Amino acid sequence: MIALLFLAYVVVEIGALAWLGSTLGIGTTILVFLGVSVLGYLVLAAQGRRALQNLGRVRSATGADRALTDGALVGVGAGLVLVPGPVTSAAGILLLLPPTRALLRPLVRALAARRVAASVARGGTFRGERVVIVDGEVVEHTVVGPARLDSPASGTGTVLEGEIVDPPHRPRLP
Repeated sequence: MIALLFLAYVVVEIGALAWLGSTLGIGTTILVFLGVSVLGYLVLAAQGRRALQNLGRVRSATGADRALTDGALVGVGAGLVLVPGPVTSAAGILLLLPPTRALLRPLVRALAARRVAASVARGGTFRGERVVIVDGEVVEHTVVGPARLDSPASGTGTVLEGEIVDPPHRPRLP
């Protein structure tokens, strides 16, 4: 999948540069390439700073939702601006602009809600992993003697048997 995306990126960027070069000429194409990159960095600096400030000032759930969604869109836009090429830079600049983010905000929220709902339906965490909680307590003792690994009769795990002894007294550091 990643190789296919990279191939698509290379084909689109080379195609755009070839089209610009044949339409505008080499010199103008280089100027457009540099201009889009510089414009992308300028917009990234302004909008990235503003997104970070908004994340720091979040007080309500509604504000948090908007700040997180905008932060995600700014992050994707920043990544696209930093990738070389006029098409990715232009797409990144579009994601960094507030009107475009306002248009995409409901779509990003819907996609995130769908992904969380699917994860909850599977009974796992957000990444789809199951969490096992073991009720117990941590003790500072050392197991000595020949340790033996036995499989319990129920087949649910591994049991480690041995003798627990008090550890040697260690001075605490201040």
